[in-house]
Amino acid sequence: MAKQTVSSRIVDIFNAEGVRAIFAIGDVNYMGIQDAAEKSGIKLIWPHHEQTGGFMADAMTRMTGVPHIVMAAPGPGVANLVPAAICASKENIPVIFFCAQRPRKYAQAVRRSQFQYTDQPRFFEPAVKYAGVIEFPEQADEVMREAFRQALTGKPGPVFVELSSDKQFLEVDFGPLTPPEKYRVMHLPAAAEHVEQAADMLANADSPLLIAGTGVHTSRNHEALERLARTLKCPVIPTWGGRGVIPETDEQMLIYATPAANEAVAAADVILAVGTAIGENINYGRLHHYEIGNVDRKWISIERDASAIGVNRSIDLPLIGDLRDVVPQLTAALEKRDLKPHPKLKAWREQMAAARRGLLESAPETKPIHPGRLMVEARKAIPDEAVIVRDGGNTTLWELTYFEQRSHDYLWTSKFGHLGTGLPYAIGAKLAVGD
Repeated sequence: MAKQTVSSRIVDIFNAEGVRAIFAIGDVNYMGIQDAAEKSGIKLIWPHHEQTGGFMADAMTRMTGVPHIVMAAPGPGVANLVPAAICASKENIPVIFFCAQRPRKYAQAVRRSQFQYTDQPRFFEPAVKYAGVIEFPEQADEVMREAFRQALTGKPGPVFVELSSDKQFLEVDFGPLTPPEKYRVMHLPAAAEHVEQAADMLANADSPLLIAGTGVHTSRNHEALERLARTLKCPVIPTWGGRGVIPETDEQMLIYATPAANEAVAAADVILAVGTAIGENINYGRLHHYEIGNVDRKWISIERDASAIGVNRSIDLPLIGDLRDVVPQLTAALEKRDLKPHPKLKAWREQMAAARRGLLESAPETKPIHPGRLMVEARKAIPDEAVIVRDGGNTTLWELTYFEQRSHDYLWTSKFGHLGTGLPYAIGAKLAVGD
């Protein structure tokens, strides 16, 4: 095999994983990777600040289902990435934080006041699933494979990789490139007997309910979830982070914590939770309105991370696997059964729609403009299929109340509420849909 540089090999791995863009200010410390990426067709996006580059990579990852790359130069550049890594960690977004470091001879030297040098991995270790250092050129393959493996295994999340700048142009005989399906699990269906058991529970339920969360977005599993909802013919309640998994105009959708949704929860005898940890924002599935009505209701959870089962609330039947595999499995099993439309769904939907119409019509007409009226008028001007990006701050509370989400794609930091993500998320989303 012909030798190739460490930089070009890393870019080959990026391409094999489906990476479409690298977010990084131009810098000599990773120039080799940027050059190889541009020649291979990967887009190079130069943010004005490394933190915004991290948020752009976050959005691109959410919109494509593929981990994307943000890079930073040693020292201050890498330090600027830490907030984006913390945010990606809280949101379970598998961003690859690829950071350059000064040559190892400087790192190992006994010196004081070294220019733009700090021990970088230790700042990321609390936030990432894996922190790897390419210490020797021959390690490029194994460290990068481990980075993608860890980012996408179990509960997804960010990872950190460091490369000394003096290694980027070294040439190595790496051998044939290993494809992703040979170094990480690409498919993870649930046990067939558990799927059949879940289908029986749902088919025999008097009042089934589907609660869908952020995992539907990050797995890009919208079409499969919609097919499941159509098969179940029951109410669908998105979590805060799941907003948009099914548009708010859909006839099966109820907004969480509205009176109609609360009635659906109280009446539910079997709840199917898809792509959600059943967290604080939905009262852990056991407090407040969950304490009313069928308090002994059964819970089925589709979850990738087995360690998450039973933490926030007890689960009667866990379906452990990747949503992209398990949701179609369950739908296929349900399609073999005779499911009737939920008898109260139409009434609940009409109740919620009437209440919302009244709310929108009552938005005050004031000068300066009332925040609720601003959202009503913005909704009129924005195409239904638009990607909606929400930043942090109290303005978003008005958006949540007065802005009807009509498309699947809705980006915000539902678990962390990080202020300043809005514009970089929008840029990352634009890049994802621009092709």
